[in-house]
Amino acid sequence: MKRIIPIAITAMILLASCHRPYDAVFSTYKDGQPKLVFICIDGKGGQVNRVGEKMYYENGQLMYVKHYDNDKPVGEWEFYHENGKTHAKGSFDIDDKTSKNWKLYNEKGEEYITDYDSMKVIEFSADNRPLSIAYFKDSVETRFRFNENYTVNVKGNVINNLKEGRWEFFYANGQKMLEANYLNGVENGAYNSYRENGIPYFLGFYINGKRANVWEFYDEQGNLAGKQDYDTH
Repeated sequence: MKRIIPIAITAMILLASCHRPYDAVFSTYKDGQPKLVFICIDGKGGQVNRVGEKMYYENGQLMYVKHYDNDKPVGEWEFYHENGKTHAKGSFDIDDKTSKNWKLYNEKGEEYITDYDSMKVIEFSADNRPLSIAYFKDSVETRFRFNENYTVNVKGNVINNLKEGRWEFFYANGQKMLEANYLNGVENGAYNSYRENGIPYFLGFYINGKRANVWEFYDEQGNLAGKQDYDTH
């Protein structure tokens, strides 16, 4: 026996199908692969509403997925490393962007810090990407800042709003840019600067915020170019 579906129900099904999100390619790479894709819903009078967007790397891996409501960030957002591993994910529906619900991971898929009491995103980029984060454990705050390609740019500890211990700064390729040591917010210990290929600019030392001991300076080939003795003790 043929089943008859009431007209009202049929209309509701058709209406629901018209409002299902769909992808619309906005831009592509030279080989035709999608680069920026808008997530859209058809509105009244043929109007197309953007409710999200996806960005892809040139290798085809997803870079991020975002969701909007009238251009306001909503729902779960996710960012990915170029190898496909998740970099960051969190919801803009929770805590109204106080950011305590976000999780961030390195290129291996490991959370940056696993032993912590709480965390928060302390700075977002212009496109609402977690740019700086802080993990809190007892009195120690461990901070990370990220490059545009989601690699770590800066990491170090803060106690009572002052830098403490070793701070490391990195280029986008992961190579260390600077290694500095602090005591109560003042440079104290090894202070080494490197080129993007790993060859040092200089290797130095601070004591209580002042240059100390012998500093070594290197040329682009890694040859020792000079020394400067700052030891006044």
